[in-house]
Amino acid sequence: MKVSATEFANWVRQPTSKVAFSIFDQFDGAHSSSGALQPIEAKSPDGRLWFVGSQFVQMIDPNRSYFHPSPPPVHVEEIIADQKAFSPQDDIRLAPGPHDIEIRYTALSFALPQRVRFRYMLEGQDKGWQDPGTRREAFYTNIAPGPYRFHVIACNSDGVWNETGAELRFTVAPAYYQTWWFRALFSLAAAAALWILYLVRLKQATAEIQARLGERMDERERIARELHDTLLQSFQGLTLQFQRARNLLPDRAPEAIHTLDDALDGAEEAIVEGRDAIHDLRSPAPAAKVLAEEITVFGEELVAKATNEKEPVQFRMVVEGSARALRSNAHIDIFRIAREAMRNAFSHSRGHLIETELAYTENLFRLRIRDDGKGIDPDERVRAERTGHWGLKGMRERAERLGGELEVWSEPGAGTEIELRVPSSIAYETVLLRGNSRLFWRRKRNP
Repeated sequence: MKVSATEFANWVRQPTSKVAFSIFDQFDGAHSSSGALQPIEAKSPDGRLWFVGSQFVQMIDPNRSYFHPSPPPVHVEEIIADQKAFSPQDDIRLAPGPHDIEIRYTALSFALPQRVRFRYMLEGQDKGWQDPGTRREAFYTNIAPGPYRFHVIACNSDGVWNETGAELRFTVAPAYYQTWWFRALFSLAAAAALWILYLVRLKQATAEIQARLGERMDERERIARELHDTLLQSFQGLTLQFQRARNLLPDRAPEAIHTLDDALDGAEEAIVEGRDAIHDLRSPAPAAKVLAEEITVFGEELVAKATNEKEPVQFRMVVEGSARALRSNAHIDIFRIAREAMRNAFSHSRGHLIETELAYTENLFRLRIRDDGKGIDPDERVRAERTGHWGLKGMRERAERLGGELEVWSEPGAGTEIELRVPSSIAYETVLLRGNSRLFWRRKRNP
C-alpha cells in the first residue's frame, strides 16, 4: 500500500480523516506471504525497501514514480448481430429485427492492461453511461429500428480517462410493418374499416327504422282488413236490416220489431268480433274438423239472414281428403279469407247456390268458394278497390302474408270462384314425409 506524505501528515493531525492510498497487488509484482510468519522488512542505504518471505524477496523504490499520465487509446473491434460479424466502418446497416447485438471494444495499455476500465453508451438506447468495469463487450437485445451511435471511453490503471474514446455508427433497418408507408397504409385501412363499420351500422339503423315503419304500415293495413272483415261488413248488414225495418213500419210493426231484434243481436256479435280482431286474440291450436264446422255454422247463419225470399240461397260444404289439424295462425287466416269470400257471395252475387270446398292433400291445402251468381265485372272490381272496398285486396294480402296464393275467376253471368292454395309445410300442424319407403312425422313449430 502506498500513502503520500501529505496524506500521512493529515492523518497524524486528525486520525479520523480519510486517507487516499494505492495498493500494490500481483499486477504490480507484489506477492503476499504464504507462510504463517510475517515477511522481514529492511531498508537499504539507497532508500529502497526490501521484503523477505519464506520463498521470495521483493523490493520497491519509494523514490520512483509509478504514475502513468497517458490515457489509453480506445478502439471498437467489431459488431456482431445475430452471430453475423461486421467490421467497424461508417454506416453499418443491420437486417431488420436483430435479436442479439454484441459490440466488442478494447484499449491499449502497456503498463497494467488488466486494470483498464471502460464506460460506454448507445445513443438512442441507453439513457446514460454504462459502467461495465473491465469487461470489453456490450450486449443489447431487440432494439428498435433506426440510427444508433455507440461511444466508449476508457481509463488506465491510475484513473486517467480518455474522454474522446471511440465510436461506431450503425443503423437497424425497419421491417416492412415498421416502415412509415406501412403505418400510413394501416392507418388508411383502419380509417376505411371504421368508415365501413359506420356505413354498416347506418344501414342497420336505417333498416331497423324502415322495418319499424313497415311494421306500422302492416299494422295499419291489418287493422283496415280486420275492420273490413268484421265491423264494416257487420255494420253494412245492420244498415240493410234497419232499412228493412224502416220499410215495414208502420204497417207491419211486429215484423219490424223482430227485424230490429235481429239487428241488435248482430250488433252485439259485431262488437265481439271487432274486439277480438283489434286485440288479435288467438285461441289454442284447433282440432282437425273445427275449420269445416266453423265455416258450416257461418254459412248457415248467412243463409238464415238472406233476404231473397222468393228463391232462397242454398249453402253446401264439401271436404275432400282426410281432415288435418291446421297451424293456429294458418287456421285463423284461412277462416277469415273464407268468411270474407262467403259474405261477398251472399251479399253481392245474387246466386242460388254457394259452395265451399276444403281439400286436404299431401302437398297443399286448398280452399274454394264458388257461386252461380252474376259474376264480377273486372272494371267494377278495380273501381271498388280504388274507392276503399278492400274485400279482394284484403284477401290477397292475407294470403301473401300467410305464404299462400289466392286466385279469383269470374265472368259476367257465369258466377265467381275464389281459390286459396297453401303449402302443406305452412298449413298443417304436422307434415308427412315420404322417403326410402319409410314414413316419418315431423312436428312443426308455431311461429
